[in-house]
Amino acid sequence: MISKIENSDFLTYAVWEPMLKTDTERSARKATSLLPDARVQNYWTRTTSVGELFQKPINLTTEPAWDVYLVYEPGVVWEGDSPPKPTFFMHQLGGRLPDGQRLDGPELRNGLEEILKR
Repeated sequence: MISKIENSDFLTYAVWEPMLKTDTERSARKATSLLPDARVQNYWTRTTSVGELFQKPINLTTEPAWDVYLVYEPGVVWEGDSPPKPTFFMHQLGGRLPDGQRLDGPELRNGLEEILKR
């Protein structure tokens, strides 16, 4: 989907964390092949600290944020200790976040394109 978005200002940051026992730095490196676009920057962290930071902005109380797709409009700045609330987000955490925001590829793409028009 990322390759279908032609806007060169569009950037993606993928953070790979050890949420499952099989999640390792090696498996994260292999998973980066799922996002083969020069605008994607991949990061591996040995802890769930990044996911923990993003819990509050999306009202996730049960676990660190993972399998979430956070979208920010241009110009949003991270100030202070907590990341800003995303302009919109989708997830794959059935039952732990609103069902209306479950990942839907076409809906995610439409949302991204709308934000990039701003």
